[in-house]
Amino acid sequence: MSPKDADESVWDQIKGRKDPTVFIVFLEDTAGILGSGIAFLGIFFGHVFYNPYFDPIGSIMIGALLACVALILGREIGALLVGERTNRSKIRKVKEVITADDAVDQVGDILTMQLGPSQVLLTVEIRFRRTLTIDQLESVIDRLAKQIREQEPSIQRIFIEAESFKRKDKESGQSKAA
Repeated sequence: MSPKDADESVWDQIKGRKDPTVFIVFLEDTAGILGSGIAFLGIFFGHVFYNPYFDPIGSIMIGALLACVALILGREIGALLVGERTNRSKIRKVKEVITADDAVDQVGDILTMQLGPSQVLLTVEIRFRRTLTIDQLESVIDRLAKQIREQEPSIQRIFIEAESFKRKDKESGQSKAA
């Protein structure tokens, strides 16, 4: 498991693994323990208070718990199937690596897609210094890709677009007449 960031909860860390077996086992086991506790309390309170309604109330609560677990699992696995983004800490590390390079003027969009439990696709727009030659630019791009892979080995496919960031009009699809 990767080191935990200060702003990440245990749930963020479990989801951040992007391995469905981790959070499936965690949620199923947690639901099993909680369900057993609810069943015990339902039977216990039914005997203590001589009230037969505690047992069915406990059963309904267990059913609601299992429905919640099913919804959470469906959402998480569905997100993995359609290719969700990777966790924030990886994106932050990538941005730090890129901005630390002297050849980089500005970082544009950083887009990621989780392709599998340990495989991430990265696309990033970077505006490089205008004084770089083509050979220098190729060298900088290779260096950045190598540094990103060293920091985050799960990022296996990297696409770096040398961007000019000309005008905001370009982004909106409008062009200005000269």
